[in-house]
Amino acid sequence: MDKPVQPRPVVVTLRPEDAFDLGERVARGEFSSLDEAVAAELADLNYRRAVEIMGGGDKLEALLERLEAEDDPAANVEAEGFFAELRAGLKQRLDASRG
Repeated sequence: MDKPVQPRPVVVTLRPEDAFDLGERVARGEFSSLDEAVAAELADLNYRRAVEIMGGGDKLEALLERLEAEDDPAANVEAEGFFAELRAGLKQRLDASRG
Protein backbone atom coordinates (compact mmCIF):
# COMPACT_ATOMS: atom_id res chain seq x y z
CA MET A 1 0.00 0.00 0.00
CA ASP A 2 1.31 3.44 -0.90
CA LYS A 3 1.51 6.00 1.85
CA PRO A 4 0.28 9.47 0.91
CA VAL A 5 3.05 12.02 0.58
CA GLN A 6 2.74 14.70 3.21
CA PRO A 7 3.81 18.14 1.98
CA ARG A 8 6.40 19.86 4.09
CA PRO A 9 8.01 23.27 3.91
CA VAL A 10 11.10 23.57 1.76
CA VAL A 11 13.64 26.38 1.81
CA VAL A 12 14.93 27.45 -1.61
CA THR A 13 17.84 29.81 -2.09
CA LEU A 14 17.68 31.88 -5.27
CA ARG A 15 20.25 34.11 -6.86
CA PRO A 16 19.39 37.74 -6.04
CA GLU A 17 18.49 38.54 -9.66
CA ASP A 18 16.14 35.55 -9.86
CA ALA A 19 14.46 36.49 -6.58
CA PHE A 20 14.07 40.06 -7.83
CA ASP A 21 12.60 38.86 -11.14
CA LEU A 22 10.05 36.62 -9.42
CA GLY A 23 9.15 39.42 -7.00
CA GLU A 24 8.59 41.80 -9.91
CA ARG A 25 6.39 39.28 -11.69
CA VAL A 26 4.28 38.94 -8.53
CA ALA A 27 4.10 42.74 -8.21
CA ARG A 28 2.90 43.02 -11.84
CA GLY A 29 0.14 40.53 -11.09
CA GLU A 30 1.50 37.69 -13.21
CA PHE A 31 1.32 35.55 -10.06
CA SER A 32 -0.69 36.04 -6.89
CA SER A 33 2.20 35.04 -4.62
CA LEU A 34 5.85 34.09 -4.59
CA ASP A 35 4.81 30.51 -3.81
CA GLU A 36 2.67 30.44 -6.95
CA ALA A 37 5.53 31.89 -9.01
CA VAL A 38 8.00 29.25 -7.82
CA ALA A 39 5.45 26.47 -8.38
CA ALA A 40 4.83 27.71 -11.93
CA GLU A 41 8.56 27.79 -12.67
CA LEU A 42 8.93 24.23 -11.35
CA ALA A 43 6.01 23.09 -13.50
CA ASP A 44 7.67 24.70 -16.53
CA LEU A 45 10.94 22.94 -15.70
CA ASN A 46 9.13 19.60 -15.45
CA TYR A 47 7.47 20.20 -18.82
CA ARG A 48 10.81 21.06 -20.45
CA ARG A 49 12.33 17.88 -18.99
CA ALA A 50 9.43 15.82 -20.37
CA VAL A 51 9.95 17.41 -23.80
CA GLU A 52 13.65 16.53 -23.62
CA ILE A 53 12.94 12.94 -22.56
CA MET A 54 10.39 12.47 -25.33
CA GLY A 55 12.65 13.98 -27.97
CA GLY A 56 10.60 17.08 -28.71
CA GLY A 57 7.42 18.95 -27.90
CA ASP A 58 5.51 17.43 -30.82
CA LYS A 59 6.25 13.90 -29.61
CA LEU A 60 5.23 14.74 -26.04
CA GLU A 61 1.99 16.37 -27.19
CA ALA A 62 1.21 13.39 -29.45
CA LEU A 63 1.74 10.99 -26.55
CA LEU A 64 -0.46 13.07 -24.25
CA GLU A 65 -3.20 13.22 -26.88
CA ARG A 66 -3.05 9.44 -27.37
CA LEU A 67 -3.19 8.86 -23.62
CA GLU A 68 -6.17 11.16 -23.21
CA ALA A 69 -8.02 9.49 -26.09
CA GLU A 70 -7.58 5.92 -24.88
CA ASP A 71 -9.80 4.11 -22.40
CA ASP A 72 -6.79 2.24 -21.00
CA PRO A 73 -3.68 4.34 -21.69
CA ALA A 74 -1.38 1.81 -20.02
CA ALA A 75 -2.18 -0.71 -22.74
CA ASN A 76 -0.39 1.39 -25.39
CA VAL A 77 2.75 2.35 -23.50
CA GLU A 78 5.76 0.13 -24.07
CA ALA A 79 7.07 0.56 -20.54
CA GLU A 80 10.37 -1.30 -20.77
CA GLY A 81 11.74 0.81 -23.62
CA PHE A 82 10.32 4.01 -22.19
CA PHE A 83 11.96 3.49 -18.81
CA ALA A 84 15.24 2.38 -20.41
CA GLU A 85 15.34 5.68 -22.32
CA LEU A 86 14.39 7.59 -19.19
CA ARG A 87 17.17 5.92 -17.16
CA ALA A 88 19.72 6.55 -19.92
CA GLY A 89 18.81 10.24 -20.06
CA LEU A 90 19.00 10.61 -16.31
CA LYS A 91 22.36 8.81 -16.20
CA GLN A 92 23.66 11.09 -18.94
CA ARG A 93 22.60 14.18 -16.96
CA LEU A 94 24.16 12.76 -13.80
CA ASP A 95 27.43 12.02 -15.57
CA ALA A 96 27.46 15.50 -17.10
CA SER A 97 26.90 17.10 -13.70
CA ARG A 98 29.83 15.19 -12.21
CA GLY A 99 32.31 15.97 -14.94
